[in-house]
Formats: sequence, C-alpha cells, structure tokens
Amino acid sequence: MDPLNFFLFFVFLRPILTNGEICPVFSCGNVIVDFPFRLPYSPHCCGNPNFNLSCRIGQHNLLDQTIINFPISGDFRVHAIIYSTAKLLITDPCIPKRLLQGFHLSGTPFHPPYPETYIFLNCSSQSNISMVYPGIRFSCLSGINFSIWGIPTIDYNSSSSLSWCVEIAKIMVPLRNPNHRYFIDDIVLTWKQPGGFSSGTKYALIFILGTPITLIVLCIIVYNVFPCCDHGQQPNVEISSFTAEQTVNGLD
Repeated sequence: MDPLNFFLFFVFLRPILTNGEICPVFSCGNVIVDFPFRLPYSPHCCGNPNFNLSCRIGQHNLLDQTIINFPISGDFRVHAIIYSTAKLLITDPCIPKRLLQGFHLSGTPFHPPYPETYIFLNCSSQSNISMVYPGIRFSCLSGINFSIWGIPTIDYNSSSSLSWCVEIAKIMVPLRNPNHRYFIDDIVLTWKQPGGFSSGTKYALIFILGTPITLIVLCIIVYNVFPCCDHGQQPNVEISSFTAEQTVNGLD
C-alpha cells in the first residue's frame, strides 16, 4: 500500500479506533475551543477535565459568551485563548471589584505569568492623587464624591504627601504585560500543557512522514501511547496554588 492510500485508509479508520468519538474544534462566540479545553457537549474523551468551559447563549443579538468557572473565584468571561503561547484572557464588567473580592486560582492548572502588587486607595474628590502618582482610576468602583485608585507598589510611597486618601487593599494583580501596569481591564493566565495532542496533530504527524513502514510505526505509537480517551482521563496537570494576596481595610 503506497503512503497516500495508507494515509487515507487510516483517516477513515480513525473513528473506529477511537470508538466513534473524534475531537472536533468547537467555537463559542469568538472563542475557539480546542485541546486541552472542552465544552459540556464535547465527546467525553476530548479535552482535559481541568479545563472545562461553558457556552452561555447570547441575548438581544449579542454573541454567545465562553465562560470559565474557578472553584473559589466564580465565573469569568473568556475573551480569548491563545494556544500557541498558552495564554488565557478572561474579563468581567469590573475586574478591580473581582480582585477586591479575592481572586484565587487554587485547585486550577492556571497561574499568572506577570503578577504585580498594587495598593488600592479610596480617595475623596478633593484628593491630589492624580498629581502625585500615575495611578489607575477605577470608574466601575468610583462614585460622585470618591474615587478608587490602583497604584503599583513599586511606584507607591506611603510617606508621600497624599491627601484625602485611605489605603483599602494590597492586592496581587495578574497583568497582561509587565509593561502595561496601568491597564487592568482583563486578566491573563497561563497553563502548563497537559499530555495529549490537539485536534489534527495526529494527522499532521502522519502526513509529514513518507514511508508506509514509518507510518505504521507512528500510528501504533500515537494510538497506543496517546489514545484519544487519554485526553479526558488525564487530570494530572500542574495545579496552581496561586492566591491574590490581599489586605483589605474596607470600602466606603
């Protein structure tokens, strides 16, 4: 059997080898869901159980939303998944509020690639903070007579002449980029890739090889060492113990 015929034969045989369950790539809204992530309706042997997502149906002509749930911190909307660099971008209508409530990744495979400690302050409208520090004003937490600000600890001096402000929290913030200290509209996390192949990788490995013997050997290795159902049965990924360290003094 020549390589091309064998390849086509093996492609059509694959559903039988995996008990009829293949691992398609799904999408929810603008988010592509591929290994190691999975949705509730993904075949049970596809994806990793530590990377479960859900798809929330959009209303009023809005796109569907991809949701991730953290055991302690609750639901966040998935803005994007960048598989090439193992980056997960999550967002919320008010990220600073979620951080103040406590952002915990314990028991998940995720961790922040660029954690930065911030001081959160509650400042009166009469405060001079904007003239003293290049901080971030969180409009979603602020009111008419007060503003909530975030300042990186590397820029903050507690002995400075800062009027009409009270420190309310010291929080570890997962940044998108270490050079973007004044942008906290989303959270970027990363993960260590668990064992297994993403969709199409098995086919790609087979396709690039040129001899029937090599193809046969590779097929045996791939489908015995890395079977489809190993994906769903591999909870042994690196689990994070990250907790956004914080000291909260109260928010008026």
